Amino acid sequence: MSTLTAEVQTFFSDPQARRDPADFYRRLVTEEPVTPLGRMWVVAGYDELMAVATHPATSSDPSVLGTAIPLSPNPVLSAALSRMLPLRDGADHRRLKGLAIRTFSSRGIAQARTLVTETVDALVDANAGQGSFDVVADLAVPLPVALTCALLAIPVEDRDRVLEWAVVLSGQMLGFGVEQPPDTDRKIDDLLDYINRLCADREHQPGPDLLSRLALATRDGQLTHDELVAFVLMLFVNGLETLTAGLSAAVWQVLQAPELLDHIRDHPGDAEAVFDECVRLGSPVRASTRVLLDDIDVGGRRLRRGAAAILLFAAANRDPRRFVDPDRLDPRRSERRHLGFGFGPHLCLGAPLSLAAGATLLDRLARRCRDLRTPLTADTAQWEPSLAFTGLRALPVTFAAAVPVDA
Repeated sequence: MSTLTAEVQTFFSDPQARRDPADFYRRLVTEEPVTPLGRMWVVAGYDELMAVATHPATSSDPSVLGTAIPLSPNPVLSAALSRMLPLRDGADHRRLKGLAIRTFSSRGIAQARTLVTETVDALVDANAGQGSFDVVADLAVPLPVALTCALLAIPVEDRDRVLEWAVVLSGQMLGFGVEQPPDTDRKIDDLLDYINRLCADREHQPGPDLLSRLALATRDGQLTHDELVAFVLMLFVNGLETLTAGLSAAVWQVLQAPELLDHIRDHPGDAEAVFDECVRLGSPVRASTRVLLDDIDVGGRRLRRGAAAILLFAAANRDPRRFVDPDRLDPRRSERRHLGFGFGPHLCLGAPLSLAAGATLLDRLARRCRDLRTPLTADTAQWEPSLAFTGLRALPVTFAAAVPVDA
């Protein structure tokens, strides 16, 4: 067994190996961009990853060959998650994506951007007077919860429960072998019951919200009730987990290059480019999986039918063959086509809102929290153990002065 092959196995089995894996990613994409992992393949190189992901003989549906791959230790939740848009292919994916795109009208996006600004300002206001706060607990977690609840018109009084359920979902998505609290199955039952009732209510009494627009498609027979439930779960999982990870990782990165905060303060129009570059470097969605429907050749390897390919976006986003000086945070780089928000048919629907949320948060932190810093170092920062998502568990910060938003 080669040293690199052993490192790959350790990376996927030991959360500690995923703390700061930039050196590992660099070796992987330059030495062995397609490497075996048991009966699976890890595809790390940018071009190799795109070749697999866009190949007609690959599928996003883990059950396509008749062998269901559990997505959660809870079988009921696993079945519901399997109906999510990112795990569908072909005509089903086009149908669901088309319905989802129509709900994200330009007017709706504009309204959501206003909501982003108002929510970020409220959260920063609530914490700026203290001189310190935790970016994860006080900003990166409640912001996506508030946005998702607002988009779905979930009552404000239910947000604490949604937050609790989001934490449960996060634990489920960390993978098998992670010890779960004893009441996890009950909370999952409560979550699915709540979503089912929410969807049924909107099917019978739709309003102006995003969920209601999808519910109308259910009434018209274009969408099943189970698919509607899966759409809400997708927003909970991807909207909450992905954005939380992206926000925490972005703030961590700019704290390592504090001159960027000065730059954002002087050039607020660059905040979105900074956050976008942080998404490339941080890769909130670390990896995804494709099932091989036939033999395919890529990177000098033959990947056999029935195997699974792990698409390691986090490594591909640092491929030096694609990105010049890939480990440098450069918001002005010309190579903008990273994989932090997916690509092609699987491009994240919420990417514009995520960019708006990240840019607004970085702008407010730069303008309002002068001399922002964290006591954490690369050795003491605690990262989530997840294979799926890349984010910090906590990010305490201090600052010298809280400046009014209009200063």
